[in-house]
Amino acid sequence: MNSGKKIVFLIQNFSRPAGSERVTSLLANSLCDSGYDISIISICGDNTSFYSINPNIKLYTLINLSEVDNKRYFFKVLFCLKKLFKSIRPNLVINVFSSLAIYTLLLKKKFKYKTISWEHFNFKAKVGLNTIGRKMAARKSDYIVTLTNSDKNYYLSAFPKMRSKIEYIYNPSPYETKPIDFTKKENSIIAVGRLTYQKGYDYLVEVWKIVEKYIDWNLYIYGQGEEKDNLLKQISMYNLKNIHILNPTNQIDKVYEKASLFLSTSRFEGLPMTMIEAQCFGIPIISFDYDTGPKDIIINNHNGIIISGEDNINKMANAIIDLVSDKEKLILYSENALQDSQRFDKNIIMEKWYEILGELL
Repeated sequence: MNSGKKIVFLIQNFSRPAGSERVTSLLANSLCDSGYDISIISICGDNTSFYSINPNIKLYTLINLSEVDNKRYFFKVLFCLKKLFKSIRPNLVINVFSSLAIYTLLLKKKFKYKTISWEHFNFKAKVGLNTIGRKMAARKSDYIVTLTNSDKNYYLSAFPKMRSKIEYIYNPSPYETKPIDFTKKENSIIAVGRLTYQKGYDYLVEVWKIVEKYIDWNLYIYGQGEEKDNLLKQISMYNLKNIHILNPTNQIDKVYEKASLFLSTSRFEGLPMTMIEAQCFGIPIISFDYDTGPKDIIINNHNGIIISGEDNINKMANAIIDLVSDKEKLILYSENALQDSQRFDKNIIMEKWYEILGELL
């Protein structure tokens, strides 16, 4: 082990097939491979991992439920976490989402560990206990890591006297770039992510209602979540034939190899992991211009298209129709996307994490 250093990741539910869980598995695997003693603690879930993890990584779950309300279960979570920390005795705790800082910072003095609050939403998203978690992180965390420079600046503006150090680090791609095999590409468009209000798939169905009249392509949405029934009703109401909702897959790379275009209609994001993955396979992206994420990944009219301003649904529909109807431009955007994806190379990203860990440990 690396100087006996024990690192704990605290996450809401590591068993979920979502972007934060994906990037946590990547970082945890890399640190474990480098000799760190890694544990991942979930607030809730079934104590499994949807993504591949090193067998030396230890998994723990505090409450054996699929989801919990952190306000309602606050004291139970804190009690269980305190008990587990007595056994693990971590040297560093990484909060996956700033809201979880409310637990680890309360226990920090007793167990004398360092803390990193890893922000995964954009700063303006007031979700759950994020607001109070961010205030605590700014005062008591050793480091805050945001996903974008914009979010770093939002923190500095909101907390001008913050004691925590802060840096932004992009999410890494789990895939190595390789030449695009255009013979595998199909007339398929994809969206990937949990079926939640945040992801805005209700907007995407409205977009597809227009698109389906003009092109004979298929749209595949990979995800699960509480909005599935509403989306299926919306699709049925419009009698759409070429839009399909599929379960998450742990072979999403096979999907990326065949897809020709990626869409995002999210209401907000931090830095969308699925966009980074798609770009690594040379997939152009058309996305709404929400606050953080798209501008860090998409170079407008170069490797994709950012839809901004009014009438976003019609603008996106027209952009999709125009791009897939222009084979030359689609191929050019694909080649540009592949080249630009090198910014998210795992080795480059991990060097930044190792710098922070070296400073703290």
